[in-house]
Amino acid sequence: MEPASIRYKNPGAMWGSALAIKWGAAKKAVTLNDGKGQGNNIAVFPTYVQGICAQLDLWRTSPNYKNKRFADAIAIWSGHNEVASYIAFCKKRVPGLTENTIMNDAFWRGATGIAFLKAQAWHEAGKEYPALDADWIEAQKRVFSGVPTPNTVKKAAASAVTIVPAVGAATQAGISLPMALAIGVGIAVVTFLAWKFWPSKAPDTPHPDAVAPDAVAVATQEQPK
Repeated sequence: MEPASIRYKNPGAMWGSALAIKWGAAKKAVTLNDGKGQGNNIAVFPTYVQGICAQLDLWRTSPNYKNKRFADAIAIWSGHNEVASYIAFCKKRVPGLTENTIMNDAFWRGATGIAFLKAQAWHEAGKEYPALDADWIEAQKRVFSGVPTPNTVKKAAASAVTIVPAVGAATQAGISLPMALAIGVGIAVVTFLAWKFWPSKAPDTPHPDAVAPDAVAVATQEQPK
């Protein structure tokens, strides 16, 4: 069986979180019975690109890692377990990476940032990660361009559709066109926000790995990622 980070298209072996869901992860993470007794879980993504987006977004926005030295950030990521070997593993695969490399947006926008994400995914999986080069490049573009997930696009489109009937009804009621447009936009915004943030019921059926032992332990994690 493939490692969990590959099975669930989660190259960083990230825990379930709001950030993971933002990039399309299932709302219910999978519990890992990895023998560590730490209650580890892993977010489940539908595609490698979305998993990479979450991996990159976490590194560049979390206070635990944002703008920190590589050595300090990876120590936090690993839960201070086997830090020296993790550093050596990444340095071997990322040209120019040193303990003092600052992991800021300039780093993440370049080829070195992608090389690091690949190295980390390799380390977490225990084998070279199978995502295509195009997947890593596409994820980098999405994160830095703010491209929403397909789910968000559909919600926005559906909200926009509500503008037309709202404007029509308002103009028939004798309201001026500018005011009618303002009303229509307001209704669309409220509809979109309600759709986006209204809580939905999590599925009752657990994922198979939530009840069955995981065959491969994800890399040592003592702190949620």
